Amino acid sequence: MAIGIAAGLCGSVCGNDVPPLEDAIPAAVKALAAPTPREFAGGIAMAVTAATDEAQAAVNQGLNHLHAGWEFEASRHFAVALRADPHCLLAHWGMAMALLVPTPPTGKARNAAVERMLDLLDMGRGSELERGYVYGLVKYLEEGPVSAAAAFHQVARKFPNDVQAAVFAALFGRGGYDETGAATLVQQQSEDELRALVKAHPESPLPLNALLLIRAEAPDLTPALESARTLCSMAPDYAPYCHLLGHYEWRCGNHAAAAATFARASALFEVWIKANKTTVADCPDWVKSECYHAVALASQGQFDAALTAAKRLAGTPLPVVCASSAGVRMMLWEATTLPARLLMRRGQPGDAALALAALPKPAAIKPYHDECLAYWGIDGLRLALDLRRQIEEGNLDDARNTAAALTFHGEQMAKAQTMAAEGGERSAWTRSFRAIELLANEDRGRLAMAGPANLRGTAYNWFRAAADRQRSAVLLYPPVVLSAMSARLGDYYLSEKQVPAAIEAFGDALLAFPNDLEAMQGLARAYEAGKQPENAAALARKIKLLQQP
Repeated sequence: MAIGIAAGLCGSVCGNDVPPLEDAIPAAVKALAAPTPREFAGGIAMAVTAATDEAQAAVNQGLNHLHAGWEFEASRHFAVALRADPHCLLAHWGMAMALLVPTPPTGKARNAAVERMLDLLDMGRGSELERGYVYGLVKYLEEGPVSAAAAFHQVARKFPNDVQAAVFAALFGRGGYDETGAATLVQQQSEDELRALVKAHPESPLPLNALLLIRAEAPDLTPALESARTLCSMAPDYAPYCHLLGHYEWRCGNHAAAAATFARASALFEVWIKANKTTVADCPDWVKSECYHAVALASQGQFDAALTAAKRLAGTPLPVVCASSAGVRMMLWEATTLPARLLMRRGQPGDAALALAALPKPAAIKPYHDECLAYWGIDGLRLALDLRRQIEEGNLDDARNTAAALTFHGEQMAKAQTMAAEGGERSAWTRSFRAIELLANEDRGRLAMAGPANLRGTAYNWFRAAADRQRSAVLLYPPVVLSAMSARLGDYYLSEKQVPAAIEAFGDALLAFPNDLEAMQGLARAYEAGKQPENAAALARKIKLLQQP
């Protein structure tokens, strides 16, 4: 196995100043007691080069959590392994992988773990397979995911019985989906590789979980729904698998099942929080499951229950001292705005004003500014809601001024992208920025519809732009914008008495948001306008059925 690059990097980075062991462990992990091991049926049971059985067992625990996407819990087990055997190469590799995307609280620990890992590599520690893992990680750090995928493919070819190397090759090699929703060539290759691994290792959750993770952003998740249910059945008390299943259920339009599954995931994460005597700061996954649970309730038509759940979540105390933690950041980016976004989704007269009142006040989030950029998203949403309120109230001149202010805000927010990337908030920033762009287009369309009749035609362009910008939710999050923008096109077409186009637009909305009540109600109106009473009646029956608890 070629490891010249890694060895060279070790010589240039490590020198004689190898960081002490404790520097490689994040402060949040040090603050907690040792984690409790759990059984992973069919999971990783790797023969790890370690001085003690405790270190080997802890590495395997960490690896299983790492593959499930629970990086914080993985880092806790890798910390146990590091302390049990400070010379365990794979424990250092695992810690670096768990901290792969560093944040201000974890950056120092990740760098220390990498430096110590490279020093151990230079000393000849670890098996050939483990050194191959290190090589793949170094290629990622030096050159990015494409080179990492090639490196792990090389490891997998040399060690064909090692499922994990092949899984990492596929994970690093995935390329996502293009603007039409089609899988890119490398994405398709990664999916095919993982399907082959699932077939060869049906008892293992690793390749199945990896396949479901990289397919989670596909336009249609229906073909993989049963696989998600199978994964969850392998470990029904494991919160990450429950959350993954909830995402698939929701994206397939099974909102009642999604709500129940997210409630279970949230409850399991809450048990973990209490058992480990920690807080939301260390469990962003709980925040994510709680947000998705409220969204699923709203999608089912249980709006009051959804809003109550969202308000309760938004009221969770957030210690300023933990402002840079993953959990507090997720609360600020996602949870604090959820009540407002749910009200925006409902869209009844007066909801824009209620949503504005539900947003956190600027003074309330100011103490977090130095450690979290969520205020950019919150302030952008505030402008979008104020614009919508002004349109509702008929204050169109004020609305035009607010629309200009929203455009300016977007331009200024774009300049903060580098800061977001450097601070470990790139994903959250991107989600929020794209949502504000989408809302700006939607609200300008609403403004055009409310204005002079000769300008209403421009509404189509704005709604079309909003629909084109909308993408499937990423990273197992619910969408920031909770309404299908194609439904806005449907409303526009109905107002222009273009019924066939309206039916098509509402159909597109239901492809993006299966069984979405707003889109279904719009389609029913379009059927009625098109004198298709049988279709309208059938849809009304379906809506009634879906709204049942």
